[in-house]
Amino acid sequence: MKKTIYILFIGLLGIAACTSQKSLVSEPPFTVDSPSLQYWSGGMERSGRGMNFAARWNPFDPEAIVVDSLFVRGRIMKLEVVETETGFKLEASYKDAQTGPTDIIMHADSTKEVGNQLPRPLPDTRKFPFKLNPDEAVMSYLVKSDGKKYYYKIRGVKEKPTTLYPGRQKN
Repeated sequence: MKKTIYILFIGLLGIAACTSQKSLVSEPPFTVDSPSLQYWSGGMERSGRGMNFAARWNPFDPEAIVVDSLFVRGRIMKLEVVETETGFKLEASYKDAQTGPTDIIMHADSTKEVGNQLPRPLPDTRKFPFKLNPDEAVMSYLVKSDGKKYYYKIRGVKEKPTTLYPGRQKN
């Protein structure tokens, strides 16, 4: 009896593990052309830094698909479609947490202010679900007709040179 329960438990565990994995679609109802990734950094300490993703998107039926997320280089970004004069464009951006000023008075009594620190943003607890090469990204999308989420691997992501924005001149 114990063996049967044990085997049943392992079987259910195996099925649950398989369903949690994300399967990639090889032929999506669209094409993605000229994917690129560009890092940027602000000129001032509080400006932060981040990355931008852009690609041409050619759906067979734009009304039938809703783009969702982009998984690239350990980051999960919200993916958006922008309609331009020449067609559709996929865009996603990520910005690291800003470092704010450290000289803020947090208490009127200076003796009670010692040791106070500004609150830090919570880390992203979502696990990155894919193993990708530096020139790969995965996009998730929903097909309206069946309501299911699909994943497509974008290959050939080119990295553009980093953009360094100038800082403000000191007077």
